[in-house]
Amino acid sequence: MQKNITSLGSLNWDDLKFFLEVARTRKASSAAKRLNVDYTTVSRRINSLEQALGTLLFEKSRTNGFVLTAEGQRLLSYAESIESTLHMACEQVSGSGVALSGHVRMGCTEGFGSFFITPQLSHFVDTWPAISVDILPLPHFISLSKREADIVIALERPEHGPYVCCKLCDYRLRLYATQDYLDRHAPIRQVSDLAEHPFISYVDDLAFSSELLYLNNLLPNASAHLRSTSVIAQYVAAQ
Repeated sequence: MQKNITSLGSLNWDDLKFFLEVARTRKASSAAKRLNVDYTTVSRRINSLEQALGTLLFEKSRTNGFVLTAEGQRLLSYAESIESTLHMACEQVSGSGVALSGHVRMGCTEGFGSFFITPQLSHFVDTWPAISVDILPLPHFISLSKREADIVIALERPEHGPYVCCKLCDYRLRLYATQDYLDRHAPIRQVSDLAEHPFISYVDDLAFSSELLYLNNLLPNASAHLRSTSVIAQYVAAQ
């Protein structure tokens, strides 16, 4: 596609709304559903924006859907800034502010997302009924660069990328056993006593963070009789 100098007069600002939804959902059908239009309208609007800008914004993949090109990534940051500015302008002009609305996708670690974040969501949606939330408690990293989520709660800070990061809290990894197990086995008074006990742990070569390989550091010769990539599966197995 040949690049041309784009004039503001040739750009339909409403097309940016379609661009943002496709970038966020990576599917024209999902974007169409959110915007309450049909699939062909989304496709036509994206094509119109690409023609106006003289560049390709998405590459289509059977497995990954609509993937942003380098030019699309650059436009995304500007489009999100425009969207945010418009929201703030509406709040300022209306005086009392506009009710928050929209869609947020949050990625987080499996245990934290399932047992801590999810129970809080009922209060959140009651407070902000116009905001819909996707919660992704998965046993692997969620990619911000691939637009898999808007917010990510992770064990480790990203090594690079234009992200705003902040520390939520400290956390500790500990060994746990049910009371029934402890009652039926010899007491554990020191680290060396652990060598006589079986463990439930992560699959080493599939662990998404080195922070989870604590068992090897604690007991290099420890025997994990059951391993799983899912901390919830480990929790259920231990009961």
